[in-house]
Amino acid sequence: MKKALQNQKNWWAIGVILIAVFSLLSVQTLSGNVIVGYDTFFHFNRIYDTAMQFKLGRFSYFMSNFGYCQSGQIVNAVYGPYMAYGLGLLLFLTHSWVWFQIISGFILLFVAGIGAYALFRRLKINYWLATFGAIIFLSQNFITYWMTSSAFLDWGSMMLPFAVMLGLDLLTGSAKRIHVSLALVVAILIEMHILSAVITVLMLIPFFLVGVVRSNEKNKYLIKIGENIGLTCFLCANYFAAFFNMFGQNNLIAPFRVQSLQTGGMQLINNTLLQNGVGIVFIIIIIAQVIFILFNLKRSNLNMMITTVGLAFFAISSEYFPWDYWGKAFPCFRDFLQFPSRFYAVAAILLLTGFLLSINQFVQQVQFKSVKTAYFVFVSLLTFVSVFIGMMNIQKQLSNNWNLDNIAPQSGVYAQHLRPYGYYPKQVSNEGIRKDFQGAKLDAPLRDSIRANTDYLPNHTKLRQPHDLQSDYQKQITYNEDEFKKQVQPNGSMEVSWESKQRTMTMIPVVAYHDTQINLNGHQLKYAHRLVEKNDDLNHYHLSKIGGIMVPSRAGSNKLNVKYEAPFYVKLALIVSLMSWSICILYLIYRGLKLIFNN
Repeated sequence: MKKALQNQKNWWAIGVILIAVFSLLSVQTLSGNVIVGYDTFFHFNRIYDTAMQFKLGRFSYFMSNFGYCQSGQIVNAVYGPYMAYGLGLLLFLTHSWVWFQIISGFILLFVAGIGAYALFRRLKINYWLATFGAIIFLSQNFITYWMTSSAFLDWGSMMLPFAVMLGLDLLTGSAKRIHVSLALVVAILIEMHILSAVITVLMLIPFFLVGVVRSNEKNKYLIKIGENIGLTCFLCANYFAAFFNMFGQNNLIAPFRVQSLQTGGMQLINNTLLQNGVGIVFIIIIIAQVIFILFNLKRSNLNMMITTVGLAFFAISSEYFPWDYWGKAFPCFRDFLQFPSRFYAVAAILLLTGFLLSINQFVQQVQFKSVKTAYFVFVSLLTFVSVFIGMMNIQKQLSNNWNLDNIAPQSGVYAQHLRPYGYYPKQVSNEGIRKDFQGAKLDAPLRDSIRANTDYLPNHTKLRQPHDLQSDYQKQITYNEDEFKKQVQPNGSMEVSWESKQRTMTMIPVVAYHDTQINLNGHQLKYAHRLVEKNDDLNHYHLSKIGGIMVPSRAGSNKLNVKYEAPFYVKLALIVSLMSWSICILYLIYRGLKLIFNN
């Protein structure tokens, strides 16, 4: 009877979480429009690329043969490869950018909510408090930012409740509590978004260190950790091998370098709905939890631990942390971290957990029903405000996109100044790009954008900043396609054909990397570092600053085949990874069936 009642309460909780999810989704669903943000065109290109691979059955793990103007640019292999294929499959099945955004948004919000609810219930937090807390979590900018800006960090934030549960296992110091889920969660994060994986591992380190101190079986405990690290390496062998191959053999253009890390920190006081604004709900939660920790003598050690780690992450995520000093000392932070606010999601889930633990303690200790009711009303009001602000954020970006009097949609989320031609040619209108996003040709809106996606292109200069090379990208790739016909081959290579009036050096709108093979008119070319001005060198190809291919055309018809031939160890690593995931999934199915039949 008790178990049936618990199941009924869980179903009620899921129902309420779904209502919140559908409320947030309703803003975009009713509008029927795609939401365009900072990262939309970057990620939509790589997702479109994998969707077309599923559609045509012509797979290329490295080259972008469909996205990024069919330039052969390598992105997915070093940026969440399996996630790119997962989202590409979703786009292939829906064949609609609008429904792709809505369904992917549903998956993100629902999994984030259910994960947070499971975390809170594991800590024996009251059912309704756990439900309210889950809704507060899924309504925050670090979750809904996927919907308003296509930011991949939000998928990492979605996994944080599961990571915190792993932290609780580590905290016990018991080797028996360390199981395969530790490797699986970290591996999923790596295959989604490497920065999220790094931040999550940083969060787990304090729990691990306390667990080591507490453990009465330190050797077994450390061996279990080592086994999970090993399993993670097997599961993500594809990523590590591709990363080593790409960065070891090529000088690649890093993501853009921010001028100041400090300005990318979280702001406590902000009168707008900016991404790096903490917001009224979490300001109240943080203040209330700090007061509880300071003045409640009956606080639990667990609550103290969770809150301390949460406050530490909040400190380093804020604008008050001396990030400009660290940015000068370690310039790589300005390239790959870019925005310290990315630490905030970790702080939020931990401080929210501590806050709910505190409220739960008060509810259990208070004898008066009216006081208990007041606590529930207080948390429910925070929940309502969270959902309301989340809906406002989505509506604000929709307005920035489509209510601009025929100016092409603003890509900067909540920016104070419109930049109508930052991503589009002047002839692209608001209504035109809206229809392209709603139409059946999935590549149409991607070709409306002129943004130069220089990330991970080869860099054959001494320049460090990617914006220095964006004009080269537009000249060599974006605006250099009309004379060429591109055809993806069954083996994943790209065939480019064109007509030439005379023998001349021709810039092809495709890029090449260290392991790229170039075959011109049936003859394999070799790379020449130095460009030969004469056109009589028929055995070599040359590369531009961004890896654009220059070949000696003959008079008449020409055909160029471009193929990325990954080293043997990369292919082997991909096989190892796929086999490891298959074994883990079969093991989990076996455990699940065993649990069901034993009950």
